[in-house]
Formats: sequence, structure tokens, C-alpha cells
Amino acid sequence: MKSGKLTLTGITVLSTTVVATLGMAGISSAKQDTTQPVTLTLMSWNVAEATLQKDATLYHKLHPNVNFKFVTIDSPTNTYTKLNAELAAGVGVPDIVSIESSQSESFISKFPNSFLNLTSRVASLKKDFTSYKWGALTGTNNQIYGIPWDTGSSLLFYRKDMFKAAGINPNSIHTWSQYIAAGKKLTAHFKGKVKMTAGAINDEAMLKMLMNEQGTFFFNQKGQITLNSPAGVRAVNLLKQMYSSGIIKQVPVGTDWNDIISAFVNNQIATVPFGVWYVGTLETSAPTQSGKWAVMPLPAFTANGSHSANLGGSNLFISAKTQHPNTAYDFAKFAMTNTNALNVSMSYGIFPSYVPYFKSPMITESLKFFGGQKVFQIAANLAKNITPENHTGDYTTALPFIRTALYNALTNQQSVTAALNTAAQKIAQVTNRQIVK
Repeated sequence: MKSGKLTLTGITVLSTTVVATLGMAGISSAKQDTTQPVTLTLMSWNVAEATLQKDATLYHKLHPNVNFKFVTIDSPTNTYTKLNAELAAGVGVPDIVSIESSQSESFISKFPNSFLNLTSRVASLKKDFTSYKWGALTGTNNQIYGIPWDTGSSLLFYRKDMFKAAGINPNSIHTWSQYIAAGKKLTAHFKGKVKMTAGAINDEAMLKMLMNEQGTFFFNQKGQITLNSPAGVRAVNLLKQMYSSGIIKQVPVGTDWNDIISAFVNNQIATVPFGVWYVGTLETSAPTQSGKWAVMPLPAFTANGSHSANLGGSNLFISAKTQHPNTAYDFAKFAMTNTNALNVSMSYGIFPSYVPYFKSPMITESLKFFGGQKVFQIAANLAKNITPENHTGDYTTALPFIRTALYNALTNQQSVTAALNTAAQKIAQVTNRQIVK
């Protein structure tokens, strides 16, 4: 999951005594700390925070003594900047915070005593969530520090009207080679004013999907470095093809999230390859484009290759210093397992990882914004074949080296193989992890 509105900036703190306005189903099952008034502070980014606010409304209906304060940040990156400072200082940490799976192990590793140990509390829940989600929530002591939220089954979002104008049949795009060919055709038709997609040349998101599609990642399940594996080389070579073909609108890595949103809002790109959670970003950022978008599986490397990959997904963590551990956990569990709460997540395009919910009618719902497509059913089908990624506690440490490798390879400073080998060696040096030969 990522953020979903271009216009939010800075930090907004909302003090809310929530009042129920939504229909109810289900009950909250864990014990509360007290029947006296309780206030929980939650911190997240825009779309995720909006979801949690509605979850709080539902929860307050069941527990009128529980009120909420929200600290809303404009992006995950700025959320982590604030959270890092608060954890380091040991003050100001919210009761509950959302953290993406890619960052979860880094936070657990860096601040091992800062999050509530949920091992015994979630023992009965583990079987009900997609199994790959728990790895990012587990410390080196095998203790669990969070509750899974969403999965990031990847899709190719595309503009039907732009494809039609350029004479592109979406059903003809099965491989990345066909995607590049279609991109050249589209760019030529619009005389360069519309590109196939947008991205930062040293952003790792596409690399993650392209490696995951091949059943691998930057690290294997043993924590060994696989960035420079044959799959990594194939992925970066493909990215190099995309950039050199001129089908990508290049944006700076520091502002790429908002710049990509600007690009599709302003009709400058025709596709966005991202996780299913991008449904919410598109709907909230470009409501006037309803009916113009559709989705398809990611193109594969070969005609018979995998179309399944994961990008993103997040979780809820509870501060070890919370004054209300039982209530905080009860709300977090409610938000991640209650049918109505998960309906709220789905309404924002946030695809839950709670398996019993996969039978929900909302999974097979036709989405008006996407011309009646059953987008979530497509994502659910693809999710069945996703290979788990292991970000490890060193993902944040490795990221600058990965980005440098991408920049050097895609700007011809180094060959693809040399750039990835250099990055793998530097990651090994600072993390003491082995490089898989």
C-alpha cells in the first residue's frame, strides 16, 4: 500500500470522537483495558489513514468509550521519517502505526524493544492470513510484532481510450517485449506528449516486480543476496530496454510518487504497473477519469512466463509504550479481520490479506471506475502464485546500493552485470550477508 492523494502535504492532526455512520456486522472479541474513556493515537499516510478513520467509526459504535486521534502524513516516506525520530527519542510514538512490509523488518531490527510483542495474541490468527505476510512481522527471536493488512498483487493499469486511439489491442500484450512495442506505437501516435508509463530511473519498484515475477528477490529466504542473480540481470536489462526505447516519462526519485500521480491526472501516461492498492490512488486522484481505466495482469518475460508479482502491502504495529495495549490490539485486530472494516479497506482499493475475506462479495464486485471489471478478483487469482519476498532487516541498508546500481546501469555508467555485482558486493560488506553464487 502507498499513499493516494497528490494534494496532501505536511502533517494534519485530527482529534476525533468518532460517531458511527456506517452499517455494522460482527463484534469485537478481545478484552478492553477499561470501560473508562480511552484515546488511541494512530499514524498513517493519506489513503491508509482515511481507511483507519472509518474503521475507528465502526469500532466506536461497539466501544463508545474508545476515541481516536489521527496523525495523517502525506506519504509513507514522511511517515517513517517522523516515526524514526520518535522511536529514537522514545517519546511521541503513536499507539498504532502502519508500516509497509518492505520496511517492517528494518524497524523491528533497529528498534527491537519499541513494538508490542503480539506472538501469543496472534497465534490463533496466523492460519487466517496469507502465509507470506508473517515473515515481515517476525524478529530474529521468532516473535511477532505486527498484524498483516494488505497484499500488493501487481496489475497493469491502463487507459482504454488512449490504447484505442493509438490502435493498440490490450489483449495482444502478453509479454514485456509486446508491452515495449505497444509503448513505442503509443508514444509515436501522441507525438511524445503521452508516454507508456512514468518512473524514476533509480527507483526500485519495477525491479522488485520484475524479479518477483521470476520467483526471486533481492534476498532469498535464507537472507542471502540474490540481487545480481540471472533473474536480476534479466530484470535490469529489460528496464534498460524500456528507458532506451523512450516509452517512459522520467521523473526524479525523490518526488516520483507525486509526479506519477501528476502524470496520469494530466493525461501524460497510458499505463501504471503497480500493486492492486493503486486502485484507490487512481480513484481518489482522478475521479473524472472514471470508465477510462482498465487492468490486466503484468506482462510476463516469456509467452508462458509468470504474470504474478507483489509490490507493497502493509501492516499495523502497536507501540510497546502504549497505555492501552489490550484496546490497541483489539482495534488493530478488528480493523484487519472484521468484515465491515475490510469492506472499508476494499472501498479504498486496499486488498486485505485476511483469507476468510476472500469469499466476500466485494472481491467479485464490478468496479465502475474500471468499466465494470472485476479488478479484485483478477488480483486474487494472481495472488495465488506470488513468490514470497524476503526484505530482511537490511532492506533499508541495501536500498541506496540498489538505486545506485540502477542509475549506473540505465545511464550506461556500468554494464548491467557490473552494476549489480558492485551493489551486491557493497551490500555484503555492510551487512555480512553472503552473495549467492
